[in-house]
Amino acid sequence: IVYPMLATTQAPALFIGTPDGYNQFYDVWSNADPEWKSWQFKTVDGGHVPREEIERAKSTMDARLFRQEFEATFETSGNRAAYNFDRDIHVTTKEDSGKKYWGIDFNVDYMTAVLMCEYTDSSVHVLDEIRLSNSNTMEISARMAKIAPNLRVYPDPAGKARSTQSSRSDHTLLRDAGFTVLARKAHPSHRDRLNSLNRKLMDANDKIGLSIDPSCKYVIKDLEQVQRDKSGGIDKSNIELTHALDALSYAIEYRFPIRQIARSVKW
Repeated sequence: IVYPMLATTQAPALFIGTPDGYNQFYDVWSNADPEWKSWQFKTVDGGHVPREEIERAKSTMDARLFRQEFEATFETSGNRAAYNFDRDIHVTTKEDSGKKYWGIDFNVDYMTAVLMCEYTDSSVHVLDEIRLSNSNTMEISARMAKIAPNLRVYPDPAGKARSTQSSRSDHTLLRDAGFTVLARKAHPSHRDRLNSLNRKLMDANDKIGLSIDPSCKYVIKDLEQVQRDKSGGIDKSNIELTHALDALSYAIEYRFPIRQIARSVKW
């Protein structure tokens, strides 16, 4: 569409964007045609965003995302969804802080809930997990209530509209079991959840904000093995994976979303 128009009018074109891995935008930027010219500028070079705001952004993003969004670098993380996870760093035992909540992913196979506690410095520790095969929301709610009842639950937002095996919604069943349900009105994108999760694992200041108890084998397995799909989202092709990661990331994204920084341009 663009090229025929430019060929007809003999007009110049300026393509402006932010790197997002090595995609089509990278191909345009790296074009070796001598008639093309490419530039790469950091946010600080524009002069529109204060340096203090840029420094503050380091605590709201992981290092890879910060370099991409604020330093205009083309980043790759292999294909792992939780690219900041390191078993040697993040798998450890910690004391229960007392401030606990659940994340939950609704599926018949596998119905999964993840129990977390949050400390005064906003770091989070995964304490326990539940994984049930051929199950339903009522069954997992009962299991959750035996382990840690009457807590806040951060579930899949889609659960407000239907239930896996009931005329009532999944959210209603959780409330009936004594839990307080907190969920987005709209389903957060895979990218938003993965960005929040990876930032919590390690932000751009190298602060570790998430740890996992060694007993939570499915959470650890997902963090190590779940891959991204071609669009940068979560690859759902393996039924054995992603359920624990989903349960964890619904809670993390809700409580610690990536803060968007408003940008103004003066003409």
